[in-house]
Amino acid sequence: MEEKISRQITRLNADSSGERLDALRQLKGWIDDGTIPTVAQNAECNNHVHSRYSFSPYSPSGIAWKAYRTGLSTCGLVDHESVAGAAEFKDACRIMGIAPTVGFEVRLNWDATPLKGRKFNNPDQMSVGYFPVHGVPVASLEAVEAFLKPIRRAREIRNRQMTARVDRILKAFGMGLHFERDVVPVSWWEKRGSITERHILFAAGQQMAGRYGRGAGLLRFLREELGVPVSVRAARYLADEKNPCYDFDLTNLLKGYFSEKMYIPAGHEETPHIRETIPFLQSLGCIPTYTYVGDVTGESVTGDKKVQQFEDGILDELFFYLDQYGVRAFSYAPARNTREQLARVQRLCAKYHMLEVLGEDINQPRQPFINTSMGAEEKKRFDTATWAIIGHEKAAEEEPSRGMYGDGAAERFPDIADRAAYFAALGRG
Repeated sequence: MEEKISRQITRLNADSSGERLDALRQLKGWIDDGTIPTVAQNAECNNHVHSRYSFSPYSPSGIAWKAYRTGLSTCGLVDHESVAGAAEFKDACRIMGIAPTVGFEVRLNWDATPLKGRKFNNPDQMSVGYFPVHGVPVASLEAVEAFLKPIRRAREIRNRQMTARVDRILKAFGMGLHFERDVVPVSWWEKRGSITERHILFAAGQQMAGRYGRGAGLLRFLREELGVPVSVRAARYLADEKNPCYDFDLTNLLKGYFSEKMYIPAGHEETPHIRETIPFLQSLGCIPTYTYVGDVTGESVTGDKKVQQFEDGILDELFFYLDQYGVRAFSYAPARNTREQLARVQRLCAKYHMLEVLGEDINQPRQPFINTSMGAEEKKRFDTATWAIIGHEKAAEEEPSRGMYGDGAAERFPDIADRAAYFAALGRG
């Protein structure tokens, strides 16, 4: 029986959504008949999980399965510049008895604003910030896809140029990297997904592993020939030839080495302007959200970020202009910041009446779906916000203006806490 279960779990990453959902139904059937032990669902949420439609080890069905096995009661799909997984994700969550919420992530430029040329939450480029967009109503999915399609196409041009840069580095060692041959197959680009820098490096890592093998030979190449600094932890992961997360661990290591060598700045076709985009997305009933990174001045709390500055030096100005441009929600990840950083962000959220959204960004197999760093009260606040987003999607399902930020809701509940409580009750109902 274990072999049958394992086979169905593998099918959660099958090529077609129909096959993935069929595998999930089979697994749920085995839970219902007692073959697979049930997992008690708790009140916790995680509303920023990437699928293979951007960069992740999980399909939308795989996310629903992982969320159930972790004990989540709600889960949110957020892919870079794609909502192609939305329908499957909602079906998968219904199968597993989990409340879904759907969003996407887009980068916006701050040119022609007083903060032009400043560093936001993007480690690679000034004047550009990442904005997760939550609570996309079903009625707006088609319009959102029309908005995202030209952004993906613009990114494709840049991806090809960055692939060529990596190719030139690899050719010195008898290897090569081709966009169609190597990068597209490790993505879901042909299914209306996106390709990111991580896909390029994932494909480059496969070329290296194919030439040098996993383990000692590859580590020797990375250190002695390519000149990549390898931490003790990374060395331990990559020395293990049977490591099930090997390709992802290698990608993480290569990202630190290749980012500056390969990166090409994104243009305005790929990063629309914040002043124009926020009102447009809100007209579709979506909830654009700025996601906070915060400066890293020493060893990062999670150990995965180098020392660098992000928004802390402009945080007061940032909140002021986010408010001016209509952003009404702010996301952050308690596991990734210091208590002092979190306290400052929370004070500013209160000042500007921002909905505080949990921003744990899941795109790696080693990341836990449940946050273990938060206390009970903090979890309660984030859970309420997530259920409010779910309630917003329900209310805006046919008419976007009925959502959480429509005129009616704003007039009835001017206080964001009261509004969140109302929509959270609607979501839970």
